[in-house]
Amino acid sequence: MDVVVLTRSLEKDAELAALLDAAAVPHVSVPLVEHAPGPGYDSLADELRRGWSWVAVTSPTAARFLQEAWLRAGRPSLRLAAVGTGTARILERAGMNVVFVPEDAYGSTLARTLPDPGPLLWPASELAGAAFGRELEARGFSVLRLDVYRTRPRELELRERSYLEEAAVAAFASPSAVQAWGVASGARPPVAAIGRVTGRAALDAGFAPAVWPDNPGVRDWARVIQNLYEQKGRPP
Repeated sequence: MDVVVLTRSLEKDAELAALLDAAAVPHVSVPLVEHAPGPGYDSLADELRRGWSWVAVTSPTAARFLQEAWLRAGRPSLRLAAVGTGTARILERAGMNVVFVPEDAYGSTLARTLPDPGPLLWPASELAGAAFGRELEARGFSVLRLDVYRTRPRELELRERSYLEEAAVAAFASPSAVQAWGVASGARPPVAAIGRVTGRAALDAGFAPAVWPDNPGVRDWARVIQNLYEQKGRPP
């Protein structure tokens, strides 16, 4: 099957799919993971009513869980830092105030460049490492981490599994998607990752080659996918 396999939900990959359509790159959608509330989600709305200098949002999924809790909390005024423009757009479309976005869409860059140290709330994934919080605390922030969502592999249908087996290119946006593919299939096609962290996770899992844009973002990611497909796929 001569297509790119997109591995996020149709909603998350809508912009990416439109860019690939415009470039005449064939693709199918096989969402590999799903998200559920984590142990910190129930307390998130109450925490949002407190006086935080910052709320740091480090993924589009965290932005969606934050939006839900913000509405339940009565839409309190928040000062938000978003890891990248995609995450910022989700928050701004909900009517939330994004004050800071780093130049590079990496958590490490956000932690290193966020100004005005003070109390900071970090709604995170259960799978997120501790480095982001440690960097902020080393710079003088007081960080409260809440694990507001968990990520788990989806149960795939037989047809979806067949797409993985026959993919020309796999498009990954997270290490958890890489891991879920590895559980569901032994195929290791070329990978176009959204960024360095995911790309390195793909290499570690045996995918090769794995390429990614210099700066994570959907437009640059779409160009990387197109280039890899034209090199490694079998374009019509």
